[in-house]
Amino acid sequence: MPRTKSQQGVLALDLGTSSVRAVVYDNVGAMVEPTLTDLPYKVRTTEPGEVSSDPDSLVRLIAESIDGALKAAGKEKVAILAVGAACYWHSLMGVDHRGRPTTELLTWADTRSARETRRLRTDVDERAYHARTGCFFHASYWPAKLRWLHATRRGAVRRTARWVSLGEYLYQQFHDDGRVSHSIASGTGLLDVNRCQWDGQALRLAGVTVKELSRLSDWDQPAQSLRSIFARRWPELREVPWYLPLGDGALANVGAACTNRRWACATIGTSGALRVVLDQNHVTVPWGTFVYRLDRRRYVLGGALSEGGNVVRWFADSLGLHKKKLERAAADVAPDGHGLTVLPFWAGERSPNWRGDAHAVIAGLSLSSRPEQMLRAAMEAITYQFVAVAAAMRKVVGRPQSVIATGGQLIHSPAWSQMLADALNLRVMISSEPEASSRGAALLVLYHLGKLPRLWSLRPAHGRTYRPRARVHAIYERARRRQQHLYQLVFPPLGQPEHATPIAARGSSSRRKDLRSPAAKH
Repeated sequence: MPRTKSQQGVLALDLGTSSVRAVVYDNVGAMVEPTLTDLPYKVRTTEPGEVSSDPDSLVRLIAESIDGALKAAGKEKVAILAVGAACYWHSLMGVDHRGRPTTELLTWADTRSARETRRLRTDVDERAYHARTGCFFHASYWPAKLRWLHATRRGAVRRTARWVSLGEYLYQQFHDDGRVSHSIASGTGLLDVNRCQWDGQALRLAGVTVKELSRLSDWDQPAQSLRSIFARRWPELREVPWYLPLGDGALANVGAACTNRRWACATIGTSGALRVVLDQNHVTVPWGTFVYRLDRRRYVLGGALSEGGNVVRWFADSLGLHKKKLERAAADVAPDGHGLTVLPFWAGERSPNWRGDAHAVIAGLSLSSRPEQMLRAAMEAITYQFVAVAAAMRKVVGRPQSVIATGGQLIHSPAWSQMLADALNLRVMISSEPEASSRGAALLVLYHLGKLPRLWSLRPAHGRTYRPRARVHAIYERARRRQQHLYQLVFPPLGQPEHATPIAARGSSSRRKDLRSPAAKH
């Protein structure tokens, strides 16, 4: 419908690991589609395990995305009321006393600190740490990354006055604001997730002090004044409130209206995740899941996978095949009809075991194996990881009513959506929101401005629904047990000699037979 000059909206930023987006939502939370400005970028992978970015290049790219969104908003006659931001969790960089970078920006996928992770797991009680922080000893989190930086970048560490995330660095550049939301802080592995305070024991493990970290703040205490260079560039944003960045996964739940335990939000984009939002005073953190913060009142409980659409791209690129054609061929392969067992750890394992030393395995290959079978097996294997995450989550939240599907790789793949429904034995409904994280940022801002008082009672708007099939669920359960057995053989518990046979792997010959070709069984 035509928009008038009185139309108002919120500018939402979505800072991801493969692109940055700026987009405007109107005052009821609907996207103003012409304003969506999506600018892709490539991470740096020069060193083994490196997945990093240049922070100043990212700030320039984010500014360009804002330029595009504001230009389109002007044409659509939408006045900007405020700014909200979603940012990927776990990023880390150092800045000196002038606020200039002392290191590159390390992403969650940077695994150069894997050796420090192993040392932490050997020397420290990980379960006690996890119970306080909701995080694990893993290269994604700050303790391992900071220990690695102290060991390998001593000059940079000496010059560093403060350790920050991408969202903090961005707001420092735009506003000279030195705060961090509880949401972003909860993804560092340094926050006591129940008390919403920096955790003293975690800081000692990481080798940092509170003075080297940003001041914790409620997200809804906004930055108000732009630096002059940006105020001249964006006069329409000169005096509007800029609300602090929050974790993009938490905001995806909000954007898809999965704001209570009845609705689990599943995302498969570049990577994958399964999450629920909990509104309660305290959470007992179940082993195998992460627990972060949406805000001081709400938790986000779930699991994260390092794999998703990145594995689909890897197969297409490595085999020199057309991605869409390969996906269509994989969709035609019968459930577990490929004779393969896959450990899908192309980028290392996160949930549920958080083994950064794990690597991908494809067992059962033969001269008859086809590319589409390998891709189908990998997609199913990733889906089985969602099942493991859901099982850990049920210790706290029980069985959800439905799973709401978000993320480009999932919502555009009917085969994967049906696979998820069959493996979880739950109804999967495709979210009608194409940009859940940025919409979540906008909805929270609108709620705080009094424009959306019923936010927490909204029900998910959904498109196509996929229902579980009992016969296929049984097939996937057998395949999932086969995958678990292979995992136990290849990745014995840390601290156990690699040549030792895990206790769980010993048993009857019938269990060992489960590793044989499923094509022979069905």
